[in-house]
Amino acid sequence: IFCVLSLTSALTIHVLGNFNVVGNLVLSHLLFGSHLSGLSYAGIGLTLSGMFLYHNCHLIAGYWGSRLALGRVKPE
Repeated sequence: IFCVLSLTSALTIHVLGNFNVVGNLVLSHLLFGSHLSGLSYAGIGLTLSGMFLYHNCHLIAGYWGSRLALGRVKPE
């Protein structure tokens, strides 16, 4: 595990651990038919959206930077 941590950050390992929990919930629902509540679905959605935001932060920053630049008037 120390070898993996040296190649990546602890935060990435934590995000992947959260994805592991989501995978376990979805697989238990698919394989065993276990019931997931609305709160479980909300947690899965928040976890997946957080993973998307974490791994694509450069795209999101570029988008917001371009949106803010459109609203500014450049001096002549």
